[in-house]
Amino acid sequence: MNLIEKGTTNETEAKKFPWFQVAIAAMISGLLGHIWVGLLANVGMIANYNLGSIGCALTLSPWPFILILASIPFSKTKILRLDLETFALIYTVGISSAFFMNGFYPWNHPGSLIASRIYSPEESLAYVPWFTAPETQVVEQLVNGQVPIPWVLWLPTIAFWWTFQVAFSLFMISIATILRKAWIDIERVPFPHTIVAYELIDKASSSEKSFLKRLGKPFTIGLLVGLVVQVPIFMTLTFPWFPDVYGWRVNTCGFGSTWLTPDSPLAGVAGFMTFNKWPPFASVFYLAPANVLLSFLLWFFIYLILTQIAYMQGYYTGLLEMAGCGRNWCRGDIPPTGEPFKWVAVSNLGGAIGLVLFYLILNRRYLMDTARAAMRRMNPDKLKEFEANEPISYRVAYALASVSAILVVLIFIAFSFNPLMAIFILFEEFIIYTAAVRVFSLIGFNANAVGGYSTGFVWLTWPSRPEPISSEWVLSIYFNRNWFSDGFQYGYPGALLASLSSYKMANLTGTSNKTAFKATVLVSVIAPLAALISWLWMCYNFGASKLPVGSSWFLGWGYVLDWYSGAEALKTWGGVPPIGLHIIVGILLVGALSVLHSRFIWFPLEPVGFLLATTGHTLLEGIWTTILVAWVAKTFTLKFGGSKAYESFGAPFAAGSIVGTIIAVILGGFLNIVRFFIPF
Repeated sequence: MNLIEKGTTNETEAKKFPWFQVAIAAMISGLLGHIWVGLLANVGMIANYNLGSIGCALTLSPWPFILILASIPFSKTKILRLDLETFALIYTVGISSAFFMNGFYPWNHPGSLIASRIYSPEESLAYVPWFTAPETQVVEQLVNGQVPIPWVLWLPTIAFWWTFQVAFSLFMISIATILRKAWIDIERVPFPHTIVAYELIDKASSSEKSFLKRLGKPFTIGLLVGLVVQVPIFMTLTFPWFPDVYGWRVNTCGFGSTWLTPDSPLAGVAGFMTFNKWPPFASVFYLAPANVLLSFLLWFFIYLILTQIAYMQGYYTGLLEMAGCGRNWCRGDIPPTGEPFKWVAVSNLGGAIGLVLFYLILNRRYLMDTARAAMRRMNPDKLKEFEANEPISYRVAYALASVSAILVVLIFIAFSFNPLMAIFILFEEFIIYTAAVRVFSLIGFNANAVGGYSTGFVWLTWPSRPEPISSEWVLSIYFNRNWFSDGFQYGYPGALLASLSSYKMANLTGTSNKTAFKATVLVSVIAPLAALISWLWMCYNFGASKLPVGSSWFLGWGYVLDWYSGAEALKTWGGVPPIGLHIIVGILLVGALSVLHSRFIWFPLEPVGFLLATTGHTLLEGIWTTILVAWVAKTFTLKFGGSKAYESFGAPFAAGSIVGTIIAVILGGFLNIVRFFIPF
């Protein structure tokens, strides 16, 4: 299989867009996703066996793979013969739906704000507008359910959060469309997760009659390895009697991050916190550029040295007596947040700004060309050529960005934010998630937008809590800790990733960008509404208190306003104040690395490797082990087998192992759902 993109699409031969079928698929996705997650047995299963996103910051989305796998049996039949364009559309529907069908939206958020009507009624009425959550007696019905759904009373809440998601999603899709040509056609950014899906599609659409021959040996072996690894893991989580083959019950998070204990041989190294042992991380990283992997390893080594020196100089007192997770988030004077480096302020905050700012500076000519195209200040022939492969004109893309941006600003003004703060939020979200998708598109891991560290911006704006406490301040803490910088799984942040991933798939398959755009927009309009309806149906039908995700991620977060209205609420989460200087250092450092890497390709210390090595959640997830494995494996493959061995054996094996893992995840999730109804 040739991983070099075909790079062209024949828009004139694109099929008529199946509006009805895509709308139905989006509705089913949103409904099914929350029925599935609502019936999973425990927090570990909810996090890693849902249909939308697994692996924490790895953000591996099972749903597009499930849809592709379900289509394969029909791909060669006379009744339903699927071609590359149909498979690409299936992928787009799946990836665009995925971020609206996990435990975060709407169970956790806006669920926690809605649950605050029960657990913090006074604060909720003071800080949470009436249209974002119904009255207390209505919300109380969700706890035990078993009553008819009062749709009229829920209508304002449904309408608001649906509008919130759609407005932000359209803004993200418009940004993706403006950046499409630069990222996909010119730079050919890899998007490792999309490469895995393309490997599966390429196998499925092969002319070979035998299914196993279509998959090929490397892919099949990888698939079996993925199954062999993952099946014992979910059996360990499901049945107490099943042997813990991989030590998953011992100091291990669901995504495979094992934390160090004070008696560990590595505990004496102050910068070590966890190590990751889940193979899908290594498989995804194997598909990333080798220079980014090497850059991470070099930066991580530098981080370890600097952190150890700081510890020997008297910082981080008592750190070596703490377990690995505690070294990451249990107090202020720890490596990610404390003096002297305050890495989350440098990397998660300043680094994200620097990555986007200097990308815009270094690519200013391209952006100016898109602006000239939008304003029709370009030669007509050149304009036609410039927009030839685009899903919509740049004029429409900028208009969509402008209209959706205005709507987002108005939404936050309705939340009692002042207009300047509402505008700041728009720019903040653009920077945080553009940086996150940029990193993700290269390495397949969300380095900087997981963990909610943008609460640092709140304490930078308000050095102390305002008195009396304002709704704007409390909701600033709430949104920054969750929606604004805690992952693609909140719905609209995933629209940016889904849109660019769909354009990448169109590029790989040589199919229509217009189809990808239409599908992403349609799904982003329908799926969030379907998710809200499904969530309400599950709570009213079963009772949220009887569902693990309902009692933990929804009702368990009902005290969210108590947590976020305190005088010191998350004050050190984005770095112990003051953090302004550290943010500036992060901007300049990442900017300098961006410039050096753009001028000297051989320069080994590039910006994405730095962000991977020093951001808060990458340190928590311990990806240094899996990146090391991936770099060694990829270097060995290219050195002794060349690009032919990589494309013929390495990439198919890695892709197969991920698909095998996803199949096992679905089997594990289904087994848990069966046990919900038939305990055994």
